[in-house]
Amino acid sequence: NGVANLYNFWKLDGFRNLHRIMLQNFNTFGPIYREKIGYYESVNIINPEDAAILFKAEGYYPKRLKVEAWTSYRDYRNRKYGVLLKNGEDWRSNRVILNKEVISPKVLENFVPLLDEVGEDFVARVHKKIKRSGQNKWTTDLSQELFKYALESVSSVLYGERLGLMLDYIDPEAQHFIDCITLMFKTTSPMLYIPPGLLRQIGAKVWRDHVEAWDGIFNQADRCIHNIYRQLRKETGTPKKYPGVLASLLMLDKLSIEDIKASITELMAGGVDTTSITLLWTLYELA
Repeated sequence: NGVANLYNFWKLDGFRNLHRIMLQNFNTFGPIYREKIGYYESVNIINPEDAAILFKAEGYYPKRLKVEAWTSYRDYRNRKYGVLLKNGEDWRSNRVILNKEVISPKVLENFVPLLDEVGEDFVARVHKKIKRSGQNKWTTDLSQELFKYALESVSSVLYGERLGLMLDYIDPEAQHFIDCITLMFKTTSPMLYIPPGLLRQIGAKVWRDHVEAWDGIFNQADRCIHNIYRQLRKETGTPKKYPGVLASLLMLDKLSIEDIKASITELMAGGVDTTSITLLWTLYELA
């Protein structure tokens, strides 16, 4: 029963303990199990060999996971889906173009100086925190620091500009962007199991907050596009330094502005938590 499972999931504080609950289920049911929580139904696998078999069987047009909260927002605001939410031929045509600008070995060389600069600043920030402690060590919850590091890195590569998140003072506009991303992730979790359409109909706060968060994220993309066009009008010839993925896609002119905006915001959303949480777990394992 999906509703009963949702209640038990909520009682176990499942949104914060999902990894423990899944591990317990794998120990109980084996390496493959199926479940329904609320309206969300899934088949879960844990063995890498099974994941490889699944990926090989996906075919030319793999079925993308539908994040209902995100698609509901885009439908509500009449916005395009990005590469993270598209399916079929539309997904493939966008993905082929983005591959050349995001993951090809040639273009990755452009990212290295940008990421190196952010990495150096992050290490310097850690040393500064250690020095300020007066104890030759710094004990803290690194999740927020790594979130800032990941967002600064991703923004530098995608938007071609630094947000200044490695500084002690954060610009209010950049802080608002951080708050929007944090709120977007926070409000996504419950809507993985409770239909966003229902929450929208009853005017639930979680839905209103979700809309507000995505509005802020898309406003950031609009601002960056405006700045890029203004910069391009000033410059003549090839830019002196790599301008970022967003500017490259705009100059390439193979996708509509709305398609570019949609994919850039989704690449940002998909890149921040995967980077910060993976780094956090890596440091935990090393410790």
